[in-house]
Amino acid sequence: MKNELQLFIEKFQKPLQDYAIAKYRQKDFLASLKICVMESKSLQEAIKTPNGQSSLFAALRYAATTGLSLNPQEGKAALIAYDGKIQYQIMKNGIIELAMKSGKVEFVTADVVHENDIFELEKSGSGDKYKFVPARKNRGNVDGYYAAVKMKNGVTHVMYAEKKEIEEHAKKYSSLFKIKPQASPWSNSFDGMALKTMLKKLFRNITISPELTSAVGGDDEIESGFERDITPEPGMSAAELSEKLDEPEKKPIEAKPDQKTEKKEKDIF
Repeated sequence: MKNELQLFIEKFQKPLQDYAIAKYRQKDFLASLKICVMESKSLQEAIKTPNGQSSLFAALRYAATTGLSLNPQEGKAALIAYDGKIQYQIMKNGIIELAMKSGKVEFVTADVVHENDIFELEKSGSGDKYKFVPARKNRGNVDGYYAAVKMKNGVTHVMYAEKKEIEEHAKKYSSLFKIKPQASPWSNSFDGMALKTMLKKLFRNITISPELTSAVGGDDEIESGFERDITPEPGMSAAELSEKLDEPEKKPIEAKPDQKTEKKEKDIF
């Protein structure tokens, strides 16, 4: 007997092709989806329900536009289940991969700065200069995070933020962190989310590629708590569900009675 995931794939794999990037390899993509679901009990439970399946389809439509693997071991993209619904999030390695695929970037990096490390940054109109020397031992507590990219034209761009700034960002802009902190990736991997945040901040200020711009903007929207809340009707086809998801109206996630979800600001950190 086929399980829920296999039935889902058979129903939705063809419509997903319409949202794929040019070099999208659906077989590899769906294989990474299977690995992702197999490693998460919350995802396995979510896809047993119509709402879980519709939210998974919405997440995968966006995931197909990036073409990034969903295999948790690669750290490029992730599916997160909360309250029976599934959301897609691009991760640090995914942002780096999209930047490198643009052909404009020589290298891109992001790292954690500890209080005993050496980090110096000089910004100028012709590009940025920085020096990062991790302490060999006794690095101390985390002091901040940086992201840097060197373009093939020789110009380097660098962004730095103190840990306190990143903590304020998570509390202000991550709806899941505010509603249910223990389920948020910020609680499970703060440094990883902080580095992703720095990369997103870096690439909001540099035009690299339409794919990267779309990925960063879409991740901002998802993190801020906006999702499509579509309940599929009995017998609804994949095409009909896709049409509903394309309707312009968007609805923010509702917080619990004693909490309020802040409105998404245009200039997210």
